Amino acid sequence: MPFIEDEQLAALYKKVDQEKKAAAFFQNLHQENKAKLLRYSIYRLGCFIAFALLILGGIYFFVFSEKEGDHASLSRIEQLELENKILGGSTKELQESLKTITVYTVQFVASSNSEILLFSDHFVNFRAYPLQEFNAFSLGNFATEEEAEAFRQELLKLGLTDLWVTSYKAGERILLDN
Repeated sequence: MPFIEDEQLAALYKKVDQEKKAAAFFQNLHQENKAKLLRYSIYRLGCFIAFALLILGGIYFFVFSEKEGDHASLSRIEQLELENKILGGSTKELQESLKTITVYTVQFVASSNSEILLFSDHFVNFRAYPLQEFNAFSLGNFATEEEAEAFRQELLKLGLTDLWVTSYKAGERILLDN
């Protein structure tokens, strides 16, 4: 039998220990990568399912939102018809009745451009009044100056500037004491 010296035997044991440590390191590395691949597969499957649900939800939303939208616009028309009945008739009749009383409004611009068509003649709360070479555009029809001022303050809070309260009777401007 061959003879192995103690130094050679110690070196051989040292090499075997190193190989065992390397094998254990690579086994741990393999187990970690295997777990990472499993988590990746689960995440990928979850993303696929979430994407499929998102697409199905979008299809459902678009198919059924059209039907609900038709219902909402119908109820809005019914609401406007009811408001028209409460106001006592057409907006033309309402505009005519406003000519006989003093009306306070919040003016927001005066422009010399007469070509501006910003609103319908049937829209009572938005008006244009001729002033010499300008057209004054105003919002609201209020019975008192205090109500108009409260509306002006709310518009200022929204960030609008250069607003002032004006009054009209029979379409003619009445100067306020301020």
